[in-house]
Amino acid sequence: MNAEVLKTMITIDLIVWDELTLLLEKRPGENLHAAGPPWTSRDVYAHFARWFNHNNSLIEAYSAGRALPRLPAPAEEMNALWEKEDSVLTLDEARRKAGVALASRFAAIEAVPLEKWDAELQRIVSYDGAMHFAAHLNYIVGE
Repeated sequence: MNAEVLKTMITIDLIVWDELTLLLEKRPGENLHAAGPPWTSRDVYAHFARWFNHNNSLIEAYSAGRALPRLPAPAEEMNALWEKEDSVLTLDEARRKAGVALASRFAAIEAVPLEKWDAELQRIVSYDGAMHFAAHLNYIVGE
């Protein structure tokens, strides 16, 4: 990993995130997912806030040489649990939480010294980046 590749990765994440949020803002109260339980913009923002925060803890732990924190259940179960817990949030609250968590994500990524980047850290970081955003874009566009 070098500084240019890192900058490109963050730029791509931001471009795809901006594309996703444009759609979320355009259709705030609509069901955005054709399959499974209905997800509104609030649900998508809350979903990303949760995953960003988890991923941030993974980035920080890995960079510090600590054991990676594990979720108490598989991803789909965590999504359902978090969706239920976050159902009390307003759209504004969920949007704010996602924005704060995303900013923390970029700060965590940028704090990693370049010499600590390896294939495992790249895998961890990419898990909740542009590809995850694009997956949700596909759910929305695909309707």
